[in-house]
Amino acid sequence: MLRRIDHTTITVRDLSHSVEFYTRLLGFAVDHEMWIPESNLRIVFLRLGDTMIELFGVPRTTGAAMSDVNEVVGYKHICLLAESVDDEYRRLSQAGVSFRIPPTTVQDVRIAFCKDPDGMDIELIQYLHEEVIHEEKRND
Repeated sequence: MLRRIDHTTITVRDLSHSVEFYTRLLGFAVDHEMWIPESNLRIVFLRLGDTMIELFGVPRTTGAAMSDVNEVVGYKHICLLAESVDDEYRRLSQAGVSFRIPPTTVQDVRIAFCKDPDGMDIELIQYLHEEVIHEEKRND
C-alpha cells in the first residue's frame, strides 16, 4: 500500500544558491545531504514541516524542462501552504523574489506564483475557508 509522496526532486543550476533560497527565504531546513561520487552528484534534502524536497547539484546542467503553459505535459510546480499569501508576497518581493502571478483569489483560495533561482514555479496557497472556521471557533 502506498502511503504518501515522500519527496520531489529538482535539479538546480547552483546548489548553494538554491539551498540558500529555499532555507533563508522559504523556511526550509537542511535535513541531510548525500554525495554520490560515481555520478558526480551532490544531493541536499530540505524539510518544511512534513514536506521534503530533494535538490540535485551537478557540475554542469545541459538544459531546462519547464513550462508556464498548462497544455505542456510535465510537472508544473510545488505548492507551499501559507498562513497569509499577501504577507509572504510582500516579504519575498522585498527580498527580490520574482512573481509571475501576484496574490489573487480563486474561489476559496488565495494564491500567488513566484520563481525559484532556476525559474521553477512555486505556488503559495492560503485556504480562505480555514479563516472562517478559525473565526467561528473563536466566537464560540
